Parts: sequence; C-alpha cells; structure tokens
Amino acid sequence: MKTNYKKYLAEGTLIIFSVLFALFINKLFDDYQTNQKKVAALESIEQELLRNQSILKNWKEKHIAIRDRISSILEGESDSLKMELLKFNYLNLGILTDNESLIDAILIDTAWESARSTGIVSEFDFETTQKLTLVYSMQDVLTDRTIAKILDYYFDTNSHDMKNLERILVQFQLRFWELTGQEELMMTVYQDALEQLEE
Repeated sequence: MKTNYKKYLAEGTLIIFSVLFALFINKLFDDYQTNQKKVAALESIEQELLRNQSILKNWKEKHIAIRDRISSILEGESDSLKMELLKFNYLNLGILTDNESLIDAILIDTAWESARSTGIVSEFDFETTQKLTLVYSMQDVLTDRTIAKILDYYFDTNSHDMKNLERILVQFQLRFWELTGQEELMMTVYQDALEQLEE
C-alpha cells in the first residue's frame, strides 16, 4: 500500500508539474503574441501620426496664407483683393484661398481606432495612452468643430451679403486665427506623441 501511495504521489506531482508547465508555456506564448500585436499597433499609430503631421503642416501653411490675406484686406493693405471680392454678388471663397481647396487631405485615426477596438490599447503604458488620447481628441476638435465652424459660416446665407463684407471678413478672420492657433498646438502635440512612441 505504501508503494502505491508513493507511486500515486509521484504521478500526481508529475501531472501537477506538467499542467503548471503547460500553463506557463501557454502564458509565455500569449504574452509574446500580445506584445507582437502591441508593437504592430504602435508602429501603425506612429506612421499614422507622421502622415497626419505632414498633412497638418501643409494645412497650416495654407491657412496662415488665407488668414493673412483676410487681414490684409481688413487692414486696407490689399484693395485689389477687396475689389475682386466685390465683383461678385456672393463671397467668392476662391479669392481668399487663392483658388486652392481649404482642406486637401483628411487627418485619419484608423490605426488608433483599430487599437482601441481590439483592446490592445490596454497594453500601452499610461503616458503613451494619455498622449495618444490627447492627440486624437485634439485632432477631432480641429476637424469636427473648428473647420466645421468655418464651413458652416461659409454656407450660411448671411455670409454672402456683400453689403456687410467687412463684418463677414472679420468673422472669417477670427475663425482662421482660431484654426491656425489650433494647428500650431497640434504640431506640438503630434511631436510630443511621436517622441513618446520613440521611447
């Protein structure tokens, strides 16, 4: 009986050790896969931020030029632009934008949303998550609110009453000051997030 007891104890210990070892190997493999997904997600987000930063740099240059063009009209430094605007019975935005589109590319958040929807964001360290959340929140404010306010004002029929051109231009000037200020802030926020991803 004592021999059977030792045999059962040895087999039981071996089974327990085998199960624990299998669980340990499984955990290591799961951790490896999770880390691979995390690295892939962070690389995708970094590429997305670099792309968005490049787009924003172009936007900022265009929007500063538009803002300055509006300011020069309001300050009386560009009567030719003002006369050109007054030739139309509506506000010709092309004159203010130098016949360029206001937005020529969109800022995307596909990599960030994918990381969030798969739950891999929970594997990011706190500071990285915090900076990325700030970047994408600010990006949403810029595109969904600030640019939308400019377009809403442009499509408002009151903004085409050329008898009130000065008032209309002041409103556009204020909106473009806000836009270019946010774009400047976004450049800093993008850079901070990219530096965090490099660590």
